[in-house]
Amino acid sequence: MVTIWSTSLDERAFQLNARLLDITELGETMIFLSERINESDYTLAKAASTNGDGQYEVSQVNVTFTHPKNKQSITLQLYEHVDEGEKASFLSKILLHVYKRNEQLSAEVKTQQLRIKELSTKAQRVQSRLSGGNRSFDGNKLLDSNSQKGNINKVPERTQMSLINPTVKRRKAPTGVNYDDEESD
Repeated sequence: MVTIWSTSLDERAFQLNARLLDITELGETMIFLSERINESDYTLAKAASTNGDGQYEVSQVNVTFTHPKNKQSITLQLYEHVDEGEKASFLSKILLHVYKRNEQLSAEVKTQQLRIKELSTKAQRVQSRLSGGNRSFDGNKLLDSNSQKGNINKVPERTQMSLINPTVKRRKAPTGVNYDDEESD
């Protein structure tokens, strides 16, 4: 037989406990609680609760968590689930929540992995461009693997080519500006 304890805190009570611990973010409060539980750094005090008629109702455990740095503490009241149907319902809710959170985190991990891969690919391209100037690779010469080294396709010489239209040869030899022919006033 498994004993299950739970507490119910609404957001307001949760924020109040966070303020008592001098914690500003709700997520930090959850991290604090999880660390204290994992390190077994809490105190338990069992108390029996009774209903208005004085009859024994449900057992209650008070668990106190103390912040190790500022020594502030909070106490949560945990109630025992005695009904087996109630336990099953409670556990199924927890497992469903854990499953949904796991799916969400898995999707976030995949997204981040794709982002890392994209950034890695971009970094490799930039690195290859930066180191490309150090290589002795001539992009204008292509080697055919089936031919001998003597069969290299050469780019036509650029002498006597027009600067404006490089595919057309010059018709006239270039001339400069002649400053001697100007008339002086």
